[in-house]
Amino acid sequence: MIVEHQPPSEFLTRLQVGNYRSIGRCDVRLGPLTVLAGPNAAGKSNFLDALRFVRDAVRTSPARALEPRGGLDEVLHRDGAGRQAQSFHIHMEVRAHDGRTPFDAAYTVEIGTDPQRDPSLPVVRKDELIINGALVGEPFPPDPSGDEPVFRDDFLLPSRVSRANREVNALVRSLGRMRFYEFLTPVLRDVDDTSSSTSGQLLGERGSHLARVLTKMSKQYPWAKQALDGYLSTMIDNAVAVDGVEVSEASLAYVVGRFLQADGHEARVDRRSLSEGTLRLTAVLAALFQPLALDGHVPLVGIEEPEISLHPPMLGALYDALVAASRNTQVIVTTQSADLLDNAAADPDHLLVVRDGGTGTVIGPIDDSGRRLLADDVLTLPELLRSGEMRPATAPGPEQREEGEQR
Repeated sequence: MIVEHQPPSEFLTRLQVGNYRSIGRCDVRLGPLTVLAGPNAAGKSNFLDALRFVRDAVRTSPARALEPRGGLDEVLHRDGAGRQAQSFHIHMEVRAHDGRTPFDAAYTVEIGTDPQRDPSLPVVRKDELIINGALVGEPFPPDPSGDEPVFRDDFLLPSRVSRANREVNALVRSLGRMRFYEFLTPVLRDVDDTSSSTSGQLLGERGSHLARVLTKMSKQYPWAKQALDGYLSTMIDNAVAVDGVEVSEASLAYVVGRFLQADGHEARVDRRSLSEGTLRLTAVLAALFQPLALDGHVPLVGIEEPEISLHPPMLGALYDALVAASRNTQVIVTTQSADLLDNAAADPDHLLVVRDGGTGTVIGPIDDSGRRLLADDVLTLPELLRSGEMRPATAPGPEQREEGEQR
């Protein structure tokens, strides 16, 4: 297997998804920054949820990961005629590190129904891990010794592979540390009454612990906090900073804003008076530059529509933050906003186009027609999205197939 050099922030290099929610089939490659662009309800969130499912299933079990998603029946894809698939599969190719050396891994999991038992119960049909081209652990499922097929529906990798395997342990930790953010304004505005020793490191996926993360950034990575404040001041009128305030004797923390007044002095703005746009932008930037993302602890950050509640003319600057953050951790965002792409740093190669093909979600890089429009300066990248001419290439060309075979 030919292994190409990958940037340090490129954790997930390829993702294949089959029959998961609205996605019938998807096979895409990802770089340090991936922007999933497409209209509302096209299936962008389902792409991220496929990754989140693997994270949750590795942390707990497939059955527990399916519970908050409504069970297996709600996850299995239905085609245009309403026929439901019997299983879904997710294949990931990643570049990880075991603390000593980097390694390449390919992990495939397939989960479906078992008609011979309760068809509503999920069973693991395939659970395969390949590291540096070699199969690790026992293949699953094993060959049945009798007439009955052998299934396993409890746990994935950790229960099947030796705990002494450094590479497997590193992969399991990395998969479990992927973070997926969909912020809720009341959570961002709330007072954090958890212990600073347990909540100061990692931003919650709905926005909890924002104040403590901002405080930790100021202490551990002051340059990152300065960068966050710089983006805020660029995108929010008169904003200077949003800070975390900790009341150690009461184990409380909350956010406070600083804004420039007409007389040139700074005024503190209480968390209850901060606008939704200011809070959400602060949370997006904190997710991108939180200490655990900067030090490599969080290998991938996914954010749902980071542009929500922000003024369109200011969105181009947000793209600069996405590019900067992708030098430290892999970043995947969903968007339906052309204004987010109105930036010189916006690269067509960052984009995966998501469209509803009538029978399900279609995901792929910008097709040849769209790339010609860009190359000939007929349309800019934002105009291509606004016009509806941004469509996904659904099949890889010969060069892409050759590259895939080499990998």
